[in-house]
Amino acid sequence: MELKDIDKKKLDLIRSLAEQAEHKKPEEILPFFLAVNTKANEMGITFNDAETELILETLKKKMSSSDIKKIDMIRNFTKMMAEK
Repeated sequence: MELKDIDKKKLDLIRSLAEQAEHKKPEEILPFFLAVNTKANEMGITFNDAETELILETLKKKMSSSDIKKIDMIRNFTKMMAEK
């Protein structure tokens, strides 16, 4: 997925998220992502799998290895659940 393929409202949120994440410590990134996801849902914004993957790949650059493992485990679990 390329950035040009994402809705402008979502893209603005992703850019803001990336900018804010720059100032977070690695252990703050996962809780930050979860809070932003909740806020986006409250605003009626949902992300498809490709958009979520793009966000996570951006955030993983700043995450601790243990948080990356948690994210990967959660993503694998949700994919398995979606297949059922």
